[in-house]
Amino acid sequence: MLNDRKRSVGLVVLICVFAVGVLIGRLIPKSQDHIAIYRDVRFSIVQQYLDEADPGFILFAGDSNAELHSTSGSMCGRTVANVATSGATTQSYADFFEKLSFPVRPRAAVLTIGTNDLNRKKDPRGARSGAAFETALDALLVRMRSITETVLVTAVPPVDHNTERSIDPLAVGDYSKRIQAACERLGCRFIDPFASLREGDTGYGLANVNQDGKHLKRYKPVFNAIGASLCPDGRLQDH
Repeated sequence: MLNDRKRSVGLVVLICVFAVGVLIGRLIPKSQDHIAIYRDVRFSIVQQYLDEADPGFILFAGDSNAELHSTSGSMCGRTVANVATSGATTQSYADFFEKLSFPVRPRAAVLTIGTNDLNRKKDPRGARSGAAFETALDALLVRMRSITETVLVTAVPPVDHNTERSIDPLAVGDYSKRIQAACERLGCRFIDPFASLREGDTGYGLANVNQDGKHLKRYKPVFNAIGASLCPDGRLQDH
């Protein structure tokens, strides 16, 4: 009889756990939903930045590897507005950027994008995915070139070895070359501030370069390298 009671209690507990799991699954959005929610909130924030931007500011755009740059300082003697958004693919960011309005034109723009396009499930080096990336990138760059004459686009940042199952590391170099080719076509400047942080052509970062897979431990050196490329003498003159 005692065993029957134990079985009954165990069955009730199991049913309760299952019910709670189903409820949580319904209440908590999936990861893509989290990204979409964040993107909507982020849009309102960055539009406010643009509405109050100083004339001739420097614009940072792209995914989380751009958003993580601090805007507390200046670049080339100018203020910085960061309109990047975490989790963005090139296509989703092109859509995001298209909706932004620019009451004041930036003096220059810096774009870092591509990491979220490298998921192995998407076969990033396949013909279809590569073509889709290039189409979205071209649309984004055309839009950026319409608001400023000076657009710098970085290579794709390195990723950590622990991302091997989810990210194709060889696509880091492949997509960086696609970005460089797009800049040659569309009149932007390609720069690679991550060159010294990579293990050769592997797409991986050197030891202690990355954290949580696809981000860097330190962004300030990259920020400074971008600034040095944009304005070697430390200042950026008006057109």
